[in-house]
Amino acid sequence: MSSQFDAEFLGRETCGTDVVTTRFSRPAGFSFVAGQWMLLSLLMGDERLTETFTICSAPSDDYLEITTRLTGSAFKTALTGLVSGDCVQVAGPSGRLELPRDFARVGFLVGGVGITPVRSMLREAVAAGRVFQDALLVYANRDASCVPFLGEFALMASNGVRMVLCYEEPSQGWTGESGLITAEMVRRYLRPGEDDRTFIATGPPQMVGAMERVLDELGVPTERRIIERFGSKPS
Repeated sequence: MSSQFDAEFLGRETCGTDVVTTRFSRPAGFSFVAGQWMLLSLLMGDERLTETFTICSAPSDDYLEITTRLTGSAFKTALTGLVSGDCVQVAGPSGRLELPRDFARVGFLVGGVGITPVRSMLREAVAAGRVFQDALLVYANRDASCVPFLGEFALMASNGVRMVLCYEEPSQGWTGESGLITAEMVRRYLRPGEDDRTFIATGPPQMVGAMERVLDELGVPTERRIIERFGSKPS
């Protein structure tokens, strides 16, 4: 059974119109590995509401952060109603998603808020002074109005992080990738002779299923895939 801790709401940052990153104090004794998730519980009146979130802050941070898309649900309404000093409860952590320390070359196929575990992994790698030979981040979003952590990833170039942005609805004048992530797109950014990288794909089941088909087309064997579907986490 996972441990439960009290935490304090510290603040939030919005991205576009419907994505929010929320920060909480990190309780003493709450440790986790980059890529893991936790349970977050809020009170709405007399009702206790609980949902699962990947932690998008790094283990080296002294706070906890989650990033989520606002859907109008009772939980998301309660989340956006928090004010400074409000108490919440976190439980965990759990999950087996982890970026091995010996990976010099890795590929990430992610979209939207599916970026959360990848942000935690890369943020922790940078904090540890890690430099990749090539960490290819293929990052899809609906449009340029909301690309969570865009500036932070851009600053990771010196650590070997190579970001490829893709917009489903690109603005006029956009010259980068557009549409959905495809095998043809990913292949354009693979370097000859470096076909042994491991790929990580995380996010909602539909997105991950599409990325698995991309990896099938690229010929990436199952032993070089690390997959996590949001909403299918073990108890």
